[in-house]
Amino acid sequence: MRRVASTTIAALCLALTACGGHTATKQDVIARGNAICAQALREIRALPAPISGGTSTAGLAKYLAQVVPIIHTEIGGLRKLPRPPRDRALLDRFLAAMGSTEAQYRAVLAAARSGDSASVSAALSALAGGSSATLASQYGLTQCATAGGTAVS
Repeated sequence: MRRVASTTIAALCLALTACGGHTATKQDVIARGNAICAQALREIRALPAPISGGTSTAGLAKYLAQVVPIIHTEIGGLRKLPRPPRDRALLDRFLAAMGSTEAQYRAVLAAARSGDSASVSAALSALAGGSSATLASQYGLTQCATAGGTAVS
């Protein structure tokens, strides 16, 4: 029993990275953030894409209904990352932009569900004009800024 308790404590210390006096660095955040974004991108790329060239907003709505929860999980994971002092303001701006990105994806989904092609186009334009990919790149979150990633339309 004592061995199990000490193993559990050691595992918790490693998980929290605080027992050794180690505080999260920007490089730690970049590594963890890139892993989160890469996972989300893999999940999205595994989804069957809506048929392009058609006018069916129903197909787009079905696709986005699967994408939005992945993005929500991605952003939740990114928000849980530590905020080291180095470039904290930039990281905060990126996270705020990702929140806007999620809202824009939800707007596209709502427009697609209602069959409103004009609103879908407007929401897609707003999504394309977002700053999250640029901010991700500036911070060093290369996987969050890749073409086709969730930070990019």
